[in-house]
Amino acid sequence: MTKLVLVLASVAALTACGGKKKGGGDAKPLDLAAVNALVPAALKDKVVFEKREIVEKRGKHSKTYTVAAPKGWKQENEMFTSLKPDKDMGFMTSFKVGTNCDGECKPKDWAATVEHVYESYLKGKPIKDVKTATSRTIIAESGDTTAVVVASWEDGAKEYNDCGATLEKEAKELAAAFEKACESVTVSED
Repeated sequence: MTKLVLVLASVAALTACGGKKKGGGDAKPLDLAAVNALVPAALKDKVVFEKREIVEKRGKHSKTYTVAAPKGWKQENEMFTSLKPDKDMGFMTSFKVGTNCDGECKPKDWAATVEHVYESYLKGKPIKDVKTATSRTIIAESGDTTAVVVASWEDGAKEYNDCGATLEKEAKELAAAFEKACESVTVSED
């Protein structure tokens, strides 16, 4: 579990690079009803997804991520686009959107890069691992923690989109809802 937490923390801390984006290669329209339908009955009083704009500010540059995100979850630092729950759902539970270039921000083989960045997730208990030409979805468990990652890219892009959640046992049943939420992230950059 420690390794999974460290990997998630390091991914969250990476500096985003590159140009403007609208969404990843397989981005779908935002469908709040579909996301909320995946929230288990036992958690419906604690988690309701809403359309949110999460702003990341780095110096003079900012990026705005439009996504289905849990109502009331707070962004603790404007330099990172990570949200924490307003209710007790486990200390490490969080939701994150962002971009990553894993080193120099230039066009590269994003499928191979994403494979490298998230390979440790698959060393736990993989629940789902789906690859397309322009995306990768991983849901994996490690101890009491469930990780959800949806990475997507456009051919020739200087970075890839990265969306996911770290869910402690109190929130692990939300994995499908977070996966669905991550399928429709859009990004705009100043």
